[in-house]
Amino acid sequence: MAGLLIGSAIISSSLIVGDSLDQTVRKEVDAAWGDTDVLVSGFDQTSGQVVEIPQSVVDDLRTAGIDELDDVQAGRVVSTSVVTAKGTANPSVAWFALEHRDDVKIGSNENGLTWNELEEISRFSSTPQIVVNRIFSDELEVGVNESVQLGWYVRNQNGIERIEQNFTIHQIAEMEGQGQLAGTTSPAIFTDLSTAQMWQQSEKNVTSIRISLRNIEESRSALNPIIDEVIDALNATIGAEESGLQLLSQSDAITVASTNGLGRLSPRIVTSLNENRTTLVPNASMMEVLQVPLVELESNASNLLTLADAELDGVVKEEDTLWHWGAAGIGFETNETSWVWRVPQGEIVNDVSIDGAYGFAAFGQGLVVGNTSDEDETRRLLKDKNIVAVSSVSSHWVAIESGNDNAIWYGDVEQDDTQSYPLLFELPQTVLNWDLRQDTASVYLRVEGLLDSTYYKRAISNPEQPFVEIEEDEWPSSVEQAPAVCPAQGVNSNSTYAWCIEHPGLVLRSIADGTVHSIRLPILSDAGGFGTLPQMFFALGGDVDALSVDQGSVRIGERLQSLALVADGNITVSGLFQYAFGSDASLNLSISGSFVDDERLSSLSDLDPVILGLINMSDAESLAAADQHERSMLVLSNVSTTEVALIEAHLDSLMGVDDLYISVQAVKLDALERAEASSGVLSAMFLVFGSFTIAAGILLVLTIVTMLIDVRQKEYATVRALGMTRSDLRYIAMIEGSIAALVGCAAGSLLGVGLAWLIGIGFSNVFASAGADVFSFHVEISSLLAGWFWGFHIALLTLFGSALWSSRMIIVHALKSVPQRVSKRIPWVLYVVLIGMFGTMFGSLGLFLIGGDTIAHTAWIVFGCAAVLFVCPLVFWVVPVLRAQKTESGALPTYREAPRKTIGFIGVLLLIWTALPSSIDPVRSGLEPNEFSFIVVGLVQVFAGVFVLSSLAPLMIRSLLRVAAFRSGPVVPVALSYPLQKPLRTAVVMGMFSITVFSVVVLSGYTLQFENYSSSFVEESEGEFELLLSASRTRPLQLDGPVSDWELQRADAEQIDAVGRVYRAQAFIENQAEERSPYVLRGVDEAFAQHGGLPLHIWDPGLGRSSAEAWATMHDRGNVVFVDASFGLESSLDGANVGVFSVKVGENITIIDAEQPSHRRVMQVGGILEQSSYLFSAGVWMPSESVVEQYDGSLTRVYVSVSEDSAPTTDYDNSNVRYFAAAKKSASEREAATELAEHLRLDLEKEGVDVSVIAEDVALVQALVLSILALFEGYLAIGLIIGIAGIGVVTYRSVSERRKHIGMLRALGFTRGMVMRVHLIEVGWVSLLGIFNGVAVALMFHIGLHSAIWKDEGASLVLPWATVMWVLIGGALLVYLATLAPVRTASRIQPSEALRSPN
Repeated sequence: MAGLLIGSAIISSSLIVGDSLDQTVRKEVDAAWGDTDVLVSGFDQTSGQVVEIPQSVVDDLRTAGIDELDDVQAGRVVSTSVVTAKGTANPSVAWFALEHRDDVKIGSNENGLTWNELEEISRFSSTPQIVVNRIFSDELEVGVNESVQLGWYVRNQNGIERIEQNFTIHQIAEMEGQGQLAGTTSPAIFTDLSTAQMWQQSEKNVTSIRISLRNIEESRSALNPIIDEVIDALNATIGAEESGLQLLSQSDAITVASTNGLGRLSPRIVTSLNENRTTLVPNASMMEVLQVPLVELESNASNLLTLADAELDGVVKEEDTLWHWGAAGIGFETNETSWVWRVPQGEIVNDVSIDGAYGFAAFGQGLVVGNTSDEDETRRLLKDKNIVAVSSVSSHWVAIESGNDNAIWYGDVEQDDTQSYPLLFELPQTVLNWDLRQDTASVYLRVEGLLDSTYYKRAISNPEQPFVEIEEDEWPSSVEQAPAVCPAQGVNSNSTYAWCIEHPGLVLRSIADGTVHSIRLPILSDAGGFGTLPQMFFALGGDVDALSVDQGSVRIGERLQSLALVADGNITVSGLFQYAFGSDASLNLSISGSFVDDERLSSLSDLDPVILGLINMSDAESLAAADQHERSMLVLSNVSTTEVALIEAHLDSLMGVDDLYISVQAVKLDALERAEASSGVLSAMFLVFGSFTIAAGILLVLTIVTMLIDVRQKEYATVRALGMTRSDLRYIAMIEGSIAALVGCAAGSLLGVGLAWLIGIGFSNVFASAGADVFSFHVEISSLLAGWFWGFHIALLTLFGSALWSSRMIIVHALKSVPQRVSKRIPWVLYVVLIGMFGTMFGSLGLFLIGGDTIAHTAWIVFGCAAVLFVCPLVFWVVPVLRAQKTESGALPTYREAPRKTIGFIGVLLLIWTALPSSIDPVRSGLEPNEFSFIVVGLVQVFAGVFVLSSLAPLMIRSLLRVAAFRSGPVVPVALSYPLQKPLRTAVVMGMFSITVFSVVVLSGYTLQFENYSSSFVEESEGEFELLLSASRTRPLQLDGPVSDWELQRADAEQIDAVGRVYRAQAFIENQAEERSPYVLRGVDEAFAQHGGLPLHIWDPGLGRSSAEAWATMHDRGNVVFVDASFGLESSLDGANVGVFSVKVGENITIIDAEQPSHRRVMQVGGILEQSSYLFSAGVWMPSESVVEQYDGSLTRVYVSVSEDSAPTTDYDNSNVRYFAAAKKSASEREAATELAEHLRLDLEKEGVDVSVIAEDVALVQALVLSILALFEGYLAIGLIIGIAGIGVVTYRSVSERRKHIGMLRALGFTRGMVMRVHLIEVGWVSLLGIFNGVAVALMFHIGLHSAIWKDEGASLVLPWATVMWVLIGGALLVYLATLAPVRTASRIQPSEALRSPN
């Protein structure tokens, strides 16, 4: 009964755990989604932003005529940072704004607000109003009428911009209704939709459409047809305008262009319009245009694209460096390189100062400097300051700040030092211009007002000295005469040539005759209404044969006319996109004429400032990295108004949800399916681990059943003698057993509820440690019935085998209580086993040959085991018995010993086969074991050990009897004689202990090995950094500047040793086998690489002798990447790669733009990060310049390092600091990092920055895994308890069964103590032998597992000696405690009473 009860409890508890996990997630899903069944939303991977859905799409969806749609509620959901007046902050809170619904409230039905009521409240309030949920209020400690500052990001014409605004809390919503849209444990704020659209600059757009359905079953088959209808409706309403296509009409011409991505029309659009021209515009002509932005244009080995501005204000020659500047920026050019810096959009350069190797530019947002010794560095000396004038001498500079607080700034670039002092004299009410100059002794300042100019000076050696007004004639004059050959400004380049400022930029003229020898053009030009564009070539196709250009040729525009004579008729060009995507290839073009004044290009007149020439379309597709038929625009002429409408309708029909990056998801069903899958995995794991305990229960049932059969042998023999048939006897036994099984399994299912509740407490603690204490205990009646059903049927199967065996007894032997006669026949079951093993041999051999590497090792192990199980019975049982049947004399020992020999040899050979080293087995040496192989090996070894012990037990007992008879008197021989008499029962009890002990020790060893292996995760994840500042791509970090620009108030910036920035983007990666998958790119800046990056597991030795050197070299080279460990790890379960595919150091991978697949960059894999990187640092790591410029990367991570000698403040409470000694960082360093993190949270969380201690984040994941493994260990320990309880039951039954035997012993002179020792030795012999077998096999298994899996991961072998000692000592102690009561009972039996007992 106990075994049946436990077996049912294990099954039902496993299923109830799954029920509870399902209910936990369902509760969260119902809270977050309510009646919403389908969600329409989008996310643009290329920009990292949510998709803006026009309101017209929502309106059309409502009227689409889909019968199942019950309600459509559109709205906006974004993330915002929050900071309160008290300084508490949260970097990421969900902001919900939905359309009004009459029956929907934010919060409870009694006190909650409708969305309309919230809109009315905001409309008539002086400050915008919000509602927050209860979690928000409790977490940030705010209440009604308090003010909070929200900060979020918007994308507009200026790029990504952060908005901050104060809102007043109008109400705190209870966690009911739509007050729990963020779930039951997350903070959220709510505003009406119009308020959100205004502040988020969304132009009446929404980000999501929530659809609820009527009378629809919650299943995939029911929802998929409706989702298809919704997609069809969206495709019908999403047209050209919604998808970013532009149709610009001018007279009888129409231009089709795109505002998405790179501003190109996809080949699908171009091909479709070409194919349907005869139907849409039969009389129109169509010109295809492909723009080719240029990064380099070379003539006579000189790059012509080097200027920051087309309208230059000045040019200076300093030694071998030509400096130039204009309102748009500053730059320089040397014989080897060039540098350009342009002001941000909307700004202009206010002043420039150049001296020696440094050039300074003042503008409305600060001061920058360029250095001829480092063309890759542009330093921002001052930030967020309106700098109106600058003067410099070498690296020393002086600058004027104008604004509310006028000031003069002093600094030295080489000393990295800045100081400011207020301007204390009175300024004109209106200042038109500032001018600043200096000499070796003084600083001079000129302030120009509306009426006149005032001049000042002060000593340069005493910056605190006030300015003194001076006369105009004291102002230092510096008039430079332009070369005579220049029509305006210019500078002599040398004695032969002069650089002249003239259209279209700079012109290099001969001083002697003024002839042009070269030109310089701006890298960007103003194209009127098109904005600022790079210099371009155009390619024309379609109906423009007269304008076609031969391949390899170029027809130049006005600005290149002067090159026709001096460029030898040839120029070399490099495309901007081609260069950006990793290609350094250039194209040589021969000048074949000009297109100037060609009237056929009048529609492109607005682009004259940026069109340098016309080239062949094939050349253009190569330079622009464009797909075939991909175009920048289409120009159709001779188009009527009717035909324009037809074109619009046709384009509308081509556009759909894919063009707007919109997805339609059954969100609630998806969430529930994910929950079911995850909970199913956990419950399955509990069931798998519980199967060992169930097996122990089955063996306990088998033991007790065999004992009951032995006790009732005379009873069964009597009824058989009275005429009962074998089938009747089996029927009676099954009826009796069924009643017991029915009651026991029912009680076991109820016991499983309590067991699941205890497990639920463990899960609650695990969830609470992760900050989500939401575990909901739940019991489904089906789980209770399943526990009863399977337990009952397992019991019936066991009972049927036992009843079948007992019905075959010999009646006379049973009545006389003599041992059953040894059968001289071969059991039919043995023939079945032989046939089955023969089939298994060939089946596993077939799988080995054709199943592939995944199952080859397992198939080979199974093949060997099946061969042993086939050959041993044949050799040691079948053949000897068949031979003995021919010779009657002396054959009885053969019949008796054949089963024991067979079992013994099977056990020995199975142990040898499963433990055979690969060096001996040539087949196994070429195979990779997996986890399934080890499960098979482990179970086989457990039962093989039991087989060996069972077969050797008689020999061991006989040997012990010979020794014990001399030293211990009759106690030991009597104690060991009973296990020898009942070998089957002894083997079953041993097996029961072996299985449970094996499972406990193996899981404990796995846990200890994982803990040892993961102890390096902290060091691997943080490297030389300690803190991580993070955000998502939708709200990137605004921490590009130095730490001094972070405006830290509480954190001590002096403790920050290094700051490394990591930019994130999305792209496709492709290996050499052309396997492709989307993946994360992580671009690192120079500071990150120079500070050692993250530890590498393996790298190309050519990159450096250490991991830190490899990072620095990777950043410098630009064509090398590091990948996370998933690219080098294979799953030990199936041999498949853990990551998207496998790569090796030295191989090339191709990085492909997600939006423009033709844009590719080939990179070499230089190294693989440490093992834990695929969990905490997944991605392809490369220099940040490529990630930002090519793939629109956003700053999402900033790693912060504290200096090694940092220490916390004296009053810092370090009680919550975790030190992680394995990471080899000092205690003071850990304490300083933790304190710095706390201060940075106060400073930066209001900006949407999430500040975390890297080590603590990693340790949390590690702790969760170890906690779950600990739950499994406890679950397996139940099996050991079952075995111990079982041995108590067995001992009790043994005492009842052997009362007469005990009475005889007492009559022969055995004392009570001797009887007690007899039973204790007997119990200890059987149980401890089983425990030792389980421990030994488990340790062997653990060593093999380490050799196959953990060793390759770099983990050292750790054996679970503590668990082994607890199992041995605790198991022995509990066994004796469990058997003490029945043994003491046995010792108190009186001889006369026992001898009179019929049993």
